[in-house]
Amino acid sequence: MSQDETSDTQPGMHSPICGTSDLRNQAHAQAYSPRRFFDQLLKTDAPVVLDVGAHRGESIRHFKSIYPDCQMYSFEPDPQNFAELEKVAAQFGTTAMCVALGEKEEVGHYYRQSISHLGGLLPINADSTDSLGYARQATNEEIVVSKTTLDNACVLLGIAQVHILKIDVQGFERQVLEGATAILQHTDCAVIEIGLYDFYGKTNSFVDVVNLMQAAGFSLWDIAKLSKNPKSLRTDWIEVVYRKDSAQPRDRPQP
Repeated sequence: MSQDETSDTQPGMHSPICGTSDLRNQAHAQAYSPRRFFDQLLKTDAPVVLDVGAHRGESIRHFKSIYPDCQMYSFEPDPQNFAELEKVAAQFGTTAMCVALGEKEEVGHYYRQSISHLGGLLPINADSTDSLGYARQATNEEIVVSKTTLDNACVLLGIAQVHILKIDVQGFERQVLEGATAILQHTDCAVIEIGLYDFYGKTNSFVDVVNLMQAAGFSLWDIAKLSKNPKSLRTDWIEVVYRKDSAQPRDRPQP
């Protein structure tokens, strides 16, 4: 038996087995469904969902499969992605805007990549040590885009209450939240992807998100997803779910 193998350790674990956490994880996987998860957080079957960093409409399909009657508003700055997003929005009868969201209203710069979902308002770091190879060949094609705040967008669209705020903006989380201080006071829960790696340069996104969400009256509800790096053996990014401290889900009959 090598030094990396012990009788009380399983692959992917950093500490010895203790207790029944593995069994609980298995039970969780059997009990979980997206609808059951969000029903713990919401009072409505027709939530208002804001999709910041909508790419090509994947979240429209996702949330419409969970809540067919949800109202969705999608925001995507890249015109190429937006052309595809607009088709999906039309198919499902939702609203889409071709705009970047951040901390202030201004002309912004978007860095388009050959892998479309990697584009964002921050360029990919060519010297990334966490990258599995793409960073060295990143195109970082800079285009000019319109940029506003989520607060301003909500005023423009007449959005007064948000049930789910989804943010996936490739390292730009802090700026989006800084431009959303008003609407966060009327938001029930948020799903935020946070980068922990150096793919978009040095970032303090994790600490920034924690501080901003706590200041807005939210508590961490779940770490719903994560992506492991096979080279560094660390975690590249996590998807966290926050719940407003004052939010109370409605009573639902137990199955």
